[in-house]
Amino acid sequence: MGMNVGNSGGGANSEINVTPLVDVCLVLLIIFMVMVPKTVPELSVRVPPESKNKRVKKENNDTLVVGLTKDGGVLLNRQPIDRTELGKQLRKQLEYRDKKVIFVNFDDDAKYGQAVEVLDIAKRSGAEVLGIMKDKEKDVPDQLRG
Repeated sequence: MGMNVGNSGGGANSEINVTPLVDVCLVLLIIFMVMVPKTVPELSVRVPPESKNKRVKKENNDTLVVGLTKDGGVLLNRQPIDRTELGKQLRKQLEYRDKKVIFVNFDDDAKYGQAVEVLDIAKRSGAEVLGIMKDKEKDVPDQLRG
């Protein structure tokens, strides 16, 4: 690095002197760093008082399985249930659960329209995940059961 002492042509010097620019930028940076924490407004937060009546949370970790038989019957955890009551029972079971999962176990010979209707009832009742479940006994052919 050398110092430019002059030009042999005697014309104007076209190089920019960046030292004053850097000095001004550093001063502005320091001013902003000092002023920003003082300009942030404080937020006042009021926390509501603790409720005297505690809400009872029913812990029910049983797996919910909705079944559909080939004749159109609906099962909830292998217990027969009326199709009109299925939505109410599922909503009641899913109300306090963190994971809203329902498994479906439909008979292979069940009608497609009825299966879709039961799936719609489960989704409207609050199910976030619908899992498919299959009985192991039905998968084994009769010749291999012994």
